[in-house]
Amino acid sequence: MEQLSLDRFRIDPDDWPSLLSQVNAESRGGYAAFRKTLTPRHAVVWRDIALGYAALCGILAAVAAVPGIVGGVLAACGGAVLIGLFIAYIQLFIHEAAHWHIAPTREMNDRIANALIAWQVGTSIAAYRKVHFEHHRHLGKDGDEELSYLYPLSWKLLFEMITGIHAVRVFLSRSKAPKAATETASKAPLLKGAAIHLLLLGALVALGAWPAALAWCGGMAVFFPLFATLRPLLEHRPAASDSTILATDRKSVTRVFDDGVIARVFGGAGFNRHLLHHWEPQVSYTRLAELDSFLATTSVGSIVDERRTTYAGAFRAILASDRAS
Repeated sequence: MEQLSLDRFRIDPDDWPSLLSQVNAESRGGYAAFRKTLTPRHAVVWRDIALGYAALCGILAAVAAVPGIVGGVLAACGGAVLIGLFIAYIQLFIHEAAHWHIAPTREMNDRIANALIAWQVGTSIAAYRKVHFEHHRHLGKDGDEELSYLYPLSWKLLFEMITGIHAVRVFLSRSKAPKAATETASKAPLLKGAAIHLLLLGALVALGAWPAALAWCGGMAVFFPLFATLRPLLEHRPAASDSTILATDRKSVTRVFDDGVIARVFGGAGFNRHLLHHWEPQVSYTRLAELDSFLATTSVGSIVDERRTTYAGAFRAILASDRAS
C-alpha cells in the first residue's frame, strides 16, 4: 500500500476526517471496505463482563474466608483495592453500551447495560450516553463534562481522589452546568443501585462475611473512584512531550497503551486503545486490535506509534510535566 506523507498534506494528526480521507486514498478504498467488516463480537463482550463478575465473586469469597479480626481487616483492605479495580473494569462496559455494541438490538443493549452495569453507580445508560457523546464532540474544549484530565496530576490530587474530595469537586462543577446537560429522567436508577448495594451488604453480614462487606464498602467508596478518575487522566492529559498539543488551544491528547493483562483490566473494554476509539467510535473494542493492525500499514500508523505508551509511563510523564509547570 502506498503511504502518503502527512507533512505533504499538512494534516492535523488529530483531524480524523482528513486522516480518514488519506487512508482511503492510500488503500484505494480498501479501508472503507475493511471498516464495514468490523462488526461487534457480542459473545466476547458478554464473556469479558462475566469474567469481571467472576473476579468480584472470587475476591469476596477469598476475603470472607480469612479468619480472625486482624486477618479479616487486613484482607478487607487488600480486597477493597481489587474490588475497586474490578468495579471500575465492569463500569468500562457502559461505554461500550453507550455506542450500542453489547447486544444485537438497541433495546436489548440498553436493557443489559442497565441490568448488569449501570446499577453499580446508580445511573442509567441513557444518562451516561448523553454525557459521553458530549465528550466525543468537545474533547479538550469547553462542553466536555468528563473533566478528569483538566486537573494537574500530583500526589495531592491522588490523595483527594482516595478521600473523595475530588469526586465532590467534580460533582459540584457538573451541578453548575446547564440543567439540560446534567438532569436525568428520574431518581429511580440511583435508588435501585443503592438498594442492590444494601441488599448485598446485608447478605454478606448475615452470612458472617463482615470482612467481605467491609471490602465492598472500601472498594466502592475509595478505590473505584480512584481508578475511574485516574484512568481518563492518563488517557487524555498532555505531558511536556506532547508539545504539538500544548501549542494549540486543545487541552487534551489521546493515547494508545500496552496490551498486557494489567492494562486489559485497568483499561478494559478497549480503553487501552483509546486513540483508535476516538477516531472510530462506532467500532467495537472487540475489533480494535484488527483496526490497529490495518492502520499500522498506513501513514497513520506513525501517529499511533507516537501516541503509544504504558499506563505507568504516562503516569510518570504527566506527573513530571505537571510538577515542573
